[in-house]
Amino acid sequence: MTQNSPKRYHPLQVTLHWLTVALVFAAFIFGKYSSLLPNDASEIAPLRIHMMLGVTMLLVIIVRFTTRMKVPRPAYASTGNAFIDGFGKFVHYALYLLVFLMAVSGMSLSIQAGLPSIVFGGSGILPTDFYDFAARMLHGFIAPALFLLVLLHVGAAFYHQLALKDNLLARMWYGK
Repeated sequence: MTQNSPKRYHPLQVTLHWLTVALVFAAFIFGKYSSLLPNDASEIAPLRIHMMLGVTMLLVIIVRFTTRMKVPRPAYASTGNAFIDGFGKFVHYALYLLVFLMAVSGMSLSIQAGLPSIVFGGSGILPTDFYDFAARMLHGFIAPALFLLVLLHVGAAFYHQLALKDNLLARMWYGK
């Protein structure tokens, strides 16, 4: 970034960031709840919501990444430590990648298991081998990895805000 970098993120980037947060959180909650349901179509509404959230999340993360490449953004926040700063950049890109992979693996799982007709058509039951699909294992691996990265991201934001007192959180909010 240059000397002319903005102090805050563009309002579109702020909106997409917080929308991504809400979608990931909601998809995680509905996904966990869905995994506890019986193997029939009678209580499939949480899975339907989870799937719709996943598709929406995929669209939002694609728009968000594209916007990130085109709209000016503030310079990377610095802790004063080159290793930690580099790790912070890595975590940001890893968050994008894992959200993207979470949505894509969910769509793959859904297609492999024939879920669209079951979940949106209201007919049938979940396949008995639903939990054996390779995509299910990938989806199940990405979820905790994404959760840990989110915790790391939130912890780093609070470290900047409370320990470094650099007012980092204001960058990802609306205002001047």
